[in-house]
Amino acid sequence: MNYLDCFKDVDDELGAAECIHCLQKFGETVLYDDGKKRLILWREVYDQTPEKYMEKLTKILKIDSREKYEEIDRRFNLTMY
Repeated sequence: MNYLDCFKDVDDELGAAECIHCLQKFGETVLYDDGKKRLILWREVYDQTPEKYMEKLTKILKIDSREKYEEIDRRFNLTMY
């Protein structure tokens, strides 16, 4: 199993939050990028593989600003790790 397996079966907000927790367990860093206006994985600096998955997570969680990201973070404890 690797970090990409975390993206399986993500189709609602709870699943998206669980996906982010899973990614963190694999040592991935999830951030909100103000320029792209979406969630990113730190690894996207050198590997664009997760880009489409992170776009999907952002859409499911309805994150369109840093404020909304912080709200969702508090709701689902996204930065628990």
